[in-house]
Amino acid sequence: MTKRKILIITGEFLPNTLSIGGVIRLVSFLKSLKGNKIKLISVKKKYYGYFGFKKYINHVEKIYINTGLSYKNNWHRYIFYLMKIFLSNLFYILGIDHNYFNHKKFSQKIYKIIKSFKPNYILITAPPFSLFKLVNVIRKIDTKVKIILDYRDGWTLRVKSYSLFLIKKIMNLYEKKIIEKSDFILCATENIFKDIETIADNKKVILLKNGYLNNKNKNKNKKIKNYEKKNKEIKIGYFGIISDSSFGYRDIKIIHNSLANKNNLNFTFYGNSSIKNKTILNNKKFNFKKNISYSKTMSKMISFDYLLILHTEKSTAKEVVTGKFYDYLNSETPIIMISNGETEAGKLIKKYNLGYAVDYSKISLSNFFSNLKIKKFKRKNLKDLKKYSRFEQNKKLLKIIK
Repeated sequence: MTKRKILIITGEFLPNTLSIGGVIRLVSFLKSLKGNKIKLISVKKKYYGYFGFKKYINHVEKIYINTGLSYKNNWHRYIFYLMKIFLSNLFYILGIDHNYFNHKKFSQKIYKIIKSFKPNYILITAPPFSLFKLVNVIRKIDTKVKIILDYRDGWTLRVKSYSLFLIKKIMNLYEKKIIEKSDFILCATENIFKDIETIADNKKVILLKNGYLNNKNKNKNKKIKNYEKKNKEIKIGYFGIISDSSFGYRDIKIIHNSLANKNNLNFTFYGNSSIKNKTILNNKKFNFKKNISYSKTMSKMISFDYLLILHTEKSTAKEVVTGKFYDYLNSETPIIMISNGETEAGKLIKKYNLGYAVDYSKISLSNFFSNLKIKKFKRKNLKDLKKYSRFEQNKKLLKIIK
């Protein structure tokens, strides 16, 4: 294989992030692209660790930009986030996000790297979507380099807002121009793929889903569950970021307020928690634990009766297929998807009989938890599920980078 020079641009990366779900897609890309010469640019933030992924990215030269901006020490950051709470849709459409203030430093660094490194390919992954604006900068420096845009979420087409119709229309055209200047578009979900196809040449739009990292020994110590025992404690696991903010999309209050006297339910949350509500923190049905390395998550996942996915934001529900969904799928533990609207993950759960997809805008969560029992789900179309490994999905990326 001919070695290619690849420059990757991302808003956050290991070891400076707790957003493992957002980063693992890029980690899998880097693993698949091993053998090429790769440089990666990201923002320098607080050190959190590698969570077991360091071996997959040792071959990558990582460049962390020190922006000089701090969430704690800069008053304009506080104002920015207060404004974002009340103007979230407007900010999202305009691409004004936490990386917006770093645009100038990214541009300067990219200019120097492109001139010296001379990459064959540049891959930009978003969100944050302010990074996609760098396409204009790149094209002024190099008109021949192949640019790959990686959509982990939808951008201007994602927000449904009649009050922002004119701004949305202008930004739709802006997004279309950026796509036209790019060579390939990767989409993480089918809904994003369908949206992008409406504004792009479909020959360069590629559906490259998230997936699970192969783990051959995942069922080695799997316990045989007792599905007959009545009144057994039901253990439900959650892996990822959780909060109690009504402005977020993983609002634990939705679950907390639905449990009441359901004494046989026990929830364990692994990951970064920003919960402030003392009533929730003192709920005896909830156990909050710190992030664990990815290599340890599988053994934890198979120890639960159910694995939970939570998405409480209605406007973005339809495109949701989180990275953790595929890891849950790989663990073979039944899944409970709780969402404010129908989701892409929910459709897959129903299609393959993987567990329950609960849209709480239509179904009472309180009733659902009251009637929940430990159940064995016989999966459908098992051969079809193999295509959801990251190894299989990333073959599409390897076809681009020849």
